[in-house]
Amino acid sequence: MTPILQMRDVAVAYRGAQEASPGMVAVRGVSLSLAEGETLGLAGESGCGKTTLAMSVLRLLPSSARIDGEILLDGKDVREMTFGQLRAVRWASASVVFQGAMHALNPVRTIGDQIAEPIRLHGRANGDLRARVADLLAQVELPAERAGAYPHELSGGQKQRVMIAMALACEPRLVIADEPTTALDVVVQAQILELMGRLVAERGIALMMISHDLSVLSASCARLAVMYQGQVVEHGPSRQVMTAPQHAHSKALASAFPTVGDPRFRFTEGVPSGSALLSAESVSVDFTSRSGQTVHAVRGVDLAVDENEIVALVGQSGSGKTTLARTMLGLQQPTGGAVRFDGTPLPTSSAGLREYRKQVQLVLQDPTGALNPRHTVYEAVAEGLRIHGITDDERGRVAAALEAAELRPAEKFFGRLPQELSGGQRQRVVIAGALVLEPRVLIADEPVASLDATVRGEILALLLRLRAERGLSTLVITHDLGLAWNIADRVAVMYQGDLVEVGPVEQVLLDPQHDYTKTLLAAVPTVERRAA
Repeated sequence: MTPILQMRDVAVAYRGAQEASPGMVAVRGVSLSLAEGETLGLAGESGCGKTTLAMSVLRLLPSSARIDGEILLDGKDVREMTFGQLRAVRWASASVVFQGAMHALNPVRTIGDQIAEPIRLHGRANGDLRARVADLLAQVELPAERAGAYPHELSGGQKQRVMIAMALACEPRLVIADEPTTALDVVVQAQILELMGRLVAERGIALMMISHDLSVLSASCARLAVMYQGQVVEHGPSRQVMTAPQHAHSKALASAFPTVGDPRFRFTEGVPSGSALLSAESVSVDFTSRSGQTVHAVRGVDLAVDENEIVALVGQSGSGKTTLARTMLGLQQPTGGAVRFDGTPLPTSSAGLREYRKQVQLVLQDPTGALNPRHTVYEAVAEGLRIHGITDDERGRVAAALEAAELRPAEKFFGRLPQELSGGQRQRVVIAGALVLEPRVLIADEPVASLDATVRGEILALLLRLRAERGLSTLVITHDLGLAWNIADRVAVMYQGDLVEVGPVEQVLLDPQHDYTKTLLAAVPTVERRAA
């Protein structure tokens, strides 16, 4: 079978700022092929070259990139194509599902208009274009009436489906999916992976999927290629690479995402006190929608976080996890029930809430969005001290917080801006900003969702160390059951605003009682499930 895509000894280098500068080599001597109906997973950590390699297929790299070797798309070398020839190939012969559907769609255009755009560009608007858009939406399991919706009116999973519909609009033979399930909950992730697998089977397209999560790739791709420092260090059948990896980096990736039930990934060394430090008692939160209807976001929830305890609050997007967390932070007033800290109801005055928030701090999901790009690391960490009027030894406190977050030596980072840091370093700065006030509780909202495998492990180890050294209690909001198995003492499961199951990790994740908990566990990708 003639490959749709054939890459031979491909290398990609970026020129330096000066013409004489050697620049940076991002991809080194990669040879891969992909035929009709085949699925290939490209795995590796951030910076390993996987996205650079994938984007080189359609020459979507910046002008500073130089591509060597051969990239044959349907037998024609992409490197030798003119701009007009490239434009004819993009969307039509090969298309891309770009990473981050949240930001990849135009916020001021309807999704129907955006799906129709590649069809118009390639002159394929034969017949009723609206009917064609409706058909594409149906293929990705979205109702036709959603064509008139804007991106902000859709959930994360729905936006990802729109991106897939756009990629299929001109019936390409090759689809490249760059991190298509990042930051999606396990149920939506399973739906997206099932959808892409079905499209490959029904339409015979070739699929290249990029991810740092080996478990996601092994659940959806027949072959895996693992990249490290610009090279493919391992390539073979998914089961073989996942269960018996040969290269050290493949082994590290395979072990970076904990498997529920595997004792090797169960790390809890603290002993909860059994005394509730932060608790929600029969908490309910209602909202009024634009149509005037009452939305019950949280309904009668009882949840406590003990001293020296890590509790994982799990559930898919829209289940009420973040609303409950905001209420426990005092950022959202409950409609009913009460929140208590150390046995005392949350204050209602601004001064009282300010004092309370010194004790309970929030770590946001997206470290890039949480940090002001114009503020240095020092200013970001010192901000909390200044808000609370703490002037005693500011420099020493900032340094101590950075050291506690494992940014050492602290002074080395004082003058850096967020864009000069890696993703893991940015997340550590956010954690340092919370630690500088010496809180007793951290509420961490998806703290590792956007991080690659190694950095994810480092941040989770940091949370465990902070618990061991400081007795810090943590409420971790996540859709990742592997994370809960890894570090939590107890798991609380939310579904449609209700707390449907809560208990020790081993009890809830190994012997779930509620049907929704069973659904969450069934949605976690595994090699065995794919093989079945």
